[in-house]
Amino acid sequence: MKQLGFYTGLRYFFTLLFPALLFIGVLTIIYEWDLSFVFSIAMPVLVVINIIQLVFFMLKRKSLILFNIASLILFFFFFDSFFQFNFNITKRTQENSISLLSYNVHGFKPSHGNQNYSDENVVDFIRENNPDIVCFQEFSAIKFKLFVDEYPYWVKTNLMIPNQKSVLAIFSKYPIVDKGYVEFANSLNNTMFVDVEISKKVIRVYNVHLESYRTTLQHNINSVRSFMPLLKIVSQADKTRISQAKIVKKHIADYNGDVVILGDFNCTQYTPAYLILKDLRKDTFVEAGNGFGSTYELFNYPFKIDHILVDETFEVVSHKNFNINLSDHEPVLAEIKL
Repeated sequence: MKQLGFYTGLRYFFTLLFPALLFIGVLTIIYEWDLSFVFSIAMPVLVVINIIQLVFFMLKRKSLILFNIASLILFFFFFDSFFQFNFNITKRTQENSISLLSYNVHGFKPSHGNQNYSDENVVDFIRENNPDIVCFQEFSAIKFKLFVDEYPYWVKTNLMIPNQKSVLAIFSKYPIVDKGYVEFANSLNNTMFVDVEISKKVIRVYNVHLESYRTTLQHNINSVRSFMPLLKIVSQADKTRISQAKIVKKHIADYNGDVVILGDFNCTQYTPAYLILKDLRKDTFVEAGNGFGSTYELFNYPFKIDHILVDETFEVVSHKNFNINLSDHEPVLAEIKL
């Protein structure tokens, strides 16, 4: 009986924990609390547990099934799913479509001590997938020559900007008719944009790199004593990203035209910063992706922190994630119809 009581209590605990965390998550978005990192980790796990419980309660005809169903409905009402099934994806046959790729190349440093890494690996990957527009984060100023043959139009962040900001670069097969920068004060990260002319139509592409944690999380979670300072770093980074997202959003609001936002947000789809930028836009992963859409792993836990967001005027033709292990991030590629 004691064992039965323990398992019953455990089921009640997880049944109640999910809506409680969901409620906190909604408040986090509304009031822009700095809890998004914890929320990003916990929510997918609790969704899976809730679905397992739902199946169990259906088989056992438990009254808690209504509670599970209501919780899941609320989750999918407020948030996008962390796992996608999209089967009716159109292959690239659209004449008036373009493909865009976002990739944080980590300064062209090998990922996890990859002994077989070389710059040519990245170049070969780009050539194989042949995107029309490539947005790099953490680029290297001495690597431009690797891509100029395939991409006659390109821009980079101003290397004379103080504080040694992270280098951003955009390469395009189409003419770049304007460019600009969105500076973030007291940060090594920033954002740049280009206006690209495609078949007499101009679209603006924002290459976004929001605040990093400025620490290696994997090397700092080793004791309670080290966890508390780390939590402070995570909290501050969350606040900074929210502020930066608002700056970018304001800049976009001053532009009268179609916009694509892509890059390394350093936060998942369950965070205020992401939702500020997403607004009413489409996430290409949600529209046409499959699986978890992971672009970064921490302790082998998948995170989707690199995103491609497009205005509602665009049709998302396809979205693709990769697992090439050439950087600490993985690239994302999407095709949209103009």
